[in-house]
Amino acid sequence: MKKSGGRELGHFLIGNRVNAIYQESEEPLYRHNCFIESLPQELSPEKAGSLLRRMPAYSEAERTLPALRRLNAVQRIQNIVVPLPEYLEIEQKFSRMIRNGYLARNPLSAEWVKQIQAGFPDLDWNRGSSYPYTPTIRSTAAGFSIIGASGVGKSTLIESILSLLPQVITHREYNGGSFDQQQLVWLKLDCPYDGSPRGLCSSFFHAIDRLLGTRYAEKYANQRRTANDLMPIIAIIAANVGLGVLVIDEIQRLRGAQKDNSNLLLNFFVQLTNTIGVPVVLMGTYKALGLFTKEFSLARRTTGQGDVLMHNFAEDQVWDYFIERVWRYQWTAVPTPLEQSLKKVIYEESQGILDIATKLYMLAQWEVIGSKDKTERITPAMIRVLARENLTAVAPILRALRMGDLEALKDISDIGLPGNLLQDHLRKALGRVQLQGTLNTLRNQVAVAEADEEGLGESPEEQLAALIVQAGYAPEIAVRSAQSACRRFAAETDLRLAGSEAFRLAAEETALKKATVEEAASPQEKKKRLKVVSLSGDLREIVAKAAKGTSPYDALKAAGVIKSAEEFLAAGAP
Repeated sequence: MKKSGGRELGHFLIGNRVNAIYQESEEPLYRHNCFIESLPQELSPEKAGSLLRRMPAYSEAERTLPALRRLNAVQRIQNIVVPLPEYLEIEQKFSRMIRNGYLARNPLSAEWVKQIQAGFPDLDWNRGSSYPYTPTIRSTAAGFSIIGASGVGKSTLIESILSLLPQVITHREYNGGSFDQQQLVWLKLDCPYDGSPRGLCSSFFHAIDRLLGTRYAEKYANQRRTANDLMPIIAIIAANVGLGVLVIDEIQRLRGAQKDNSNLLLNFFVQLTNTIGVPVVLMGTYKALGLFTKEFSLARRTTGQGDVLMHNFAEDQVWDYFIERVWRYQWTAVPTPLEQSLKKVIYEESQGILDIATKLYMLAQWEVIGSKDKTERITPAMIRVLARENLTAVAPILRALRMGDLEALKDISDIGLPGNLLQDHLRKALGRVQLQGTLNTLRNQVAVAEADEEGLGESPEEQLAALIVQAGYAPEIAVRSAQSACRRFAAETDLRLAGSEAFRLAAEETALKKATVEEAASPQEKKKRLKVVSLSGDLREIVAKAAKGTSPYDALKAAGVIKSAEEFLAAGAP
């Protein structure tokens, strides 16, 4: 089964392409329908939740990473999808809708007869005449609308649900017979900004061409045809390509079009479902509610599955579940636990809109990571300040939600958070941390320059080597140890770390060299040596009496014979 990655191109979503694999359905009415049996099996709520979940990689150990790495890691929060109960209900609704839309649209006549016989085993086929008779089965295609405030997760949810299905299925044969067709399972388009019916028709043709390799746009979209001329053509194409569902997002933009144009499109969507059997899902903000006239709503109710109002989330256990899943993604140096006061302030400032809540959390982490506060703690007061400074664009929506004023929500323009909000804050945070690192580097460079003036050497390696020689180590050992330590700690801004490492390396190499010389001495030479009287405190006695496995360096250091590097650095470095 060959697949291509899902992505968004222009104003429509691109999904996966597969070759048809048929599976007999457990539902008798669906059997012998190649459009239905080529779809993946229906999912249980548990499996749907597992497939919809998007939880990026995360490890507590990442808290120890440099600030620049942690600031960039915060962006992973944007990719989180937490399946919630309402999401699973909508997935089930989508699954039923697509299959019922295909129910009366079997492209193979012989298989259509088998499908009816399987679904209606007691049906009387004997009309009592010589003419062939095939009973008519009414289409049960049904679309619905999804309405909610910007940021509640409508588009993310629907795109995640659509990704569970292939977009294009290529058929070659079915039940031993030739069947060469491409089936377009779903198509998601954005309503044009000006609400133009002709613009939407043009988007449809271009999307079909891009997905199936046809040339409908060249044939129809560029000619002087009106929307009234194009809509019947779209209906025919939708039927011919086996379109399973048409999703139109940002439907509230139709309110910007002339009333006749908006009614034209809405009525076309109803007819597409009622006459061709292609379900249509309309998505938009509360402003779209003003589009649905009594006549349109009545037409929808005769065939629809029930529209969905995705309100902002209440401050309940579902909200707690969501915010607890997201809070795990935290890159501050010290963990900030999710206390009740933080839960409450995030809800108050976001009014249960998931997009706003997650962005506030990201802004809070960018505010503290790499700041002067080494604990990098997130506080309720900080959340309030960030909300006041950054949520002015959506203040009318939040105010209407606080008051529960649905009428006000219908009249609010289609607004949202600025698209560059997150990138601007990330850029500022990265700049702040980079500036601090640059200042630390410059301070160390000044310290080195001052050391040069005092004759301590022209480089950190030479300074350390000089100090090690002063401590009594061989010059060649001092140079090697200083160079090795400086290479290891080249990225650090504190020279004392390199100094400690250099003295440790010098001591180890000196002890190893001494042990090697003694090992190389011949047995005869050892016999000729005079017996050496060991005095109390003799270095050899200290090493000999050390615990098994203890290196000479550690034994001498424990006895106080070897001074710490800090003593020399304090005496010889500025």
